[in-house]
Amino acid sequence: MKFSRKDVFTIPNILTYVRLICVPVFFALMVMFCINPAAAQAKIYVWAAFGVFVFAEVTDVIDGFVARHFNMITDLGKVIDPVADKLCQGFGILMLGVAYLLIGRWPIMLFAAILIAKEVLMGVFSYYFMKASKRQVEQIANKWGKAGSALNFASLVLAYFALGLLCYDGDVYKAGDIIYWIAFAVFVAGALVAVYNLIQYNVGYYRDLCRVRESGILDKLDDKGNPMEEKDGEGKE
Repeated sequence: MKFSRKDVFTIPNILTYVRLICVPVFFALMVMFCINPAAAQAKIYVWAAFGVFVFAEVTDVIDGFVARHFNMITDLGKVIDPVADKLCQGFGILMLGVAYLLIGRWPIMLFAAILIAKEVLMGVFSYYFMKASKRQVEQIANKWGKAGSALNFASLVLAYFALGLLCYDGDVYKAGDIIYWIAFAVFVAGALVAVYNLIQYNVGYYRDLCRVRESGILDKLDDKGNPMEEKDGEGKE
């Protein structure tokens, strides 16, 4: 991969930078909520965090659309976009689990832990296969990965919306409770898809790595995946 200066300020990459900035803002707001979930101002923090999270996810959709339809896909974007996605999803799931644990609803924490573990393992295995194959095997999104991401996003939006409603009393609280259980059901579905996708990804990675090794191309590449220069006299009669 080669990064050029002109790639730094493309519209999709700028949107990715914005998404990265949203992560610490979202985290700070959720920490303020978690410090005292019963405080009167707690609902302000959770709704603000909810807004930042949704805004960040919208930028993800927009930057992908712009990159594909206006031919603005760059090597830099291929690196920072998935990093921004993992940070948004990871912190979103983590803080959601902590927040619900603090208000006595631990089941979501269990599935949040499963999803976080899946993301960590996906990153570790992706790095291993990329390193072992000298960048000849790269992570490619599939329908199961997209389905899992869609379920995760839906469950997070529903769960954060429910969390905001649970800060109130009476009928609003009851509505939040109903949405919470809907979000929990979507979380379960997302976790099941995530585990299946993790297995499928790594089986596919392993097969690709075996094919690359059998092709003999790895002997012609350096550790960074660049072609090695032929030694003097090599390949000559």
